[in-house]
Amino acid sequence: MTHFANHPIFALFGQTVVRAWRVFNNRRQVTELKHWSDEQLKDIGLTRSDVRRALALPFYADPTSLLNSFSAVQKPVNFHAANTPAMSLVDDQGKLAA
Repeated sequence: MTHFANHPIFALFGQTVVRAWRVFNNRRQVTELKHWSDEQLKDIGLTRSDVRRALALPFYADPTSLLNSFSAVQKPVNFHAANTPAMSLVDDQGKLAA
């Protein structure tokens, strides 16, 4: 008995269908971001223009990959322990603090 799923054509077709479904769902979710306020978008590290640019991609492109690159460009956040003051290792002249 032959299994049709083992044939490369069927595997490729299945991958294409899964990718199209993922792009459709991601585009629908990114479209919801258009209705968010600027403060809500700022909380997740995006701007309204980032959302517009992501939705301007062709219908077959996944907008979430572009949004991920926008949020990665943002300045990284430095976390400090709540019970210790933030300390600088370099003074105003660029020398190591003692």
